[in-house]
Amino acid sequence: MVLELHVWGPAFELPSLDAQCLAAILYVRSCFQNRDWVLVPSSNPRVSPLGELPALLDGDVWVAGYLNIINYLRDVSGGKWDLNQGLDAQQQADKAALTAFIISRGQPLLDLSLYVSSDNYHNCTRPALATMLAWPNSWTMPHRLREQAKKRSEHLGLSSLDVDTAQEEEAKKENLGLTAHIPKSLRKPKQTVSGLLGRNQQKNRFRLDAVTDDFFDPLSEMLGEKTSLLGGPTSSADCLAIGYLALMQKPQLQHGWLSESLRTKHKRLDEWARRQAAEPFGTSTSKLQTLPWEACAPRSGPQICHEVLEGCIGSLPVVGSYLSVSEISYLHATDRGRYREKHFQVARLQRGQDVYIDILTATLASAGLISWLIYEGMLRFPRWSRPTPSQRRFGEAGALLGLS
Repeated sequence: MVLELHVWGPAFELPSLDAQCLAAILYVRSCFQNRDWVLVPSSNPRVSPLGELPALLDGDVWVAGYLNIINYLRDVSGGKWDLNQGLDAQQQADKAALTAFIISRGQPLLDLSLYVSSDNYHNCTRPALATMLAWPNSWTMPHRLREQAKKRSEHLGLSSLDVDTAQEEEAKKENLGLTAHIPKSLRKPKQTVSGLLGRNQQKNRFRLDAVTDDFFDPLSEMLGEKTSLLGGPTSSADCLAIGYLALMQKPQLQHGWLSESLRTKHKRLDEWARRQAAEPFGTSTSKLQTLPWEACAPRSGPQICHEVLEGCIGSLPVVGSYLSVSEISYLHATDRGRYREKHFQVARLQRGQDVYIDILTATLASAGLISWLIYEGMLRFPRWSRPTPSQRRFGEAGALLGLS
């Protein structure tokens, strides 16, 4: 059975725009021959019920996320497809700590560089996403990915790299401060985008240097003069580090402070990452063809319509969060059965979400149609009037007494 690895599509002369997808490609490539697996640039988290990329399809079982994929391959093969099998107890502990460190510190740095920085996002990341995403995801997904990146990196205190938000904050300050009482014709001209970005970069440069050193220094110290981070053969932590470092090195960004810091201050780490990524990822787009690419299946009309509806409804503040897939219950099965049970539970939750989306869509469409028909006068409700009470006649005596 051929495994399918679904990832975010290629960009920046790399097989994927996502660091964990790159790590999954490295790991699977190290475990299998090209004839045993295929690489699918689906660029759509909804390709599986788990709603996450990278995602591995083995027969009828989906597994999503880099850590889950390597655990699945280890469990179903009895250690045959486990790059960490030769590590001793100390190295296993170091591997777990190093993996958590790379994800927790490396991902916010990539978020700042590729998504939060306005110039880098609009001039580099956004066009790359536009080439890999199909409609309607090309309209909604970039904004969603950028908002997620801002939330993941907001604890670093460098949100001012986002010039769009910074300009809005400056405008609010002007309107709320003393400037609001000055006629617009007499106000100083607003700062240009480049000027604002330059001021923010100068203000944030020390902070940027600190957070990048916090990530690169421990990796450089751990690598030392070894050929791998833990010593010995390549491990899953090496694949993860190479995935993150390659995505920090390759993109030609307008503000490449991340690659510059790696190249100038951590030369040994930079050279190691480039050497490790050169053979599997290549140095040009043509060399990427050595990977077992397979085109993603074409989408049907109903699937496209459902994605449009899901994107519209999912953006609603309350309804969108209510319709998201919730946590699954505790799984009792082991090995492959555990992953199969998780897949089926999430699939059932996803089907329930789809039913709610269809019901809500039908309700809103019906309400809109009825409102339009009433507005155009093509549908009228019957008017119910109160019956006039019958008047009693009392003759001349009633007229005399005022009863008729």
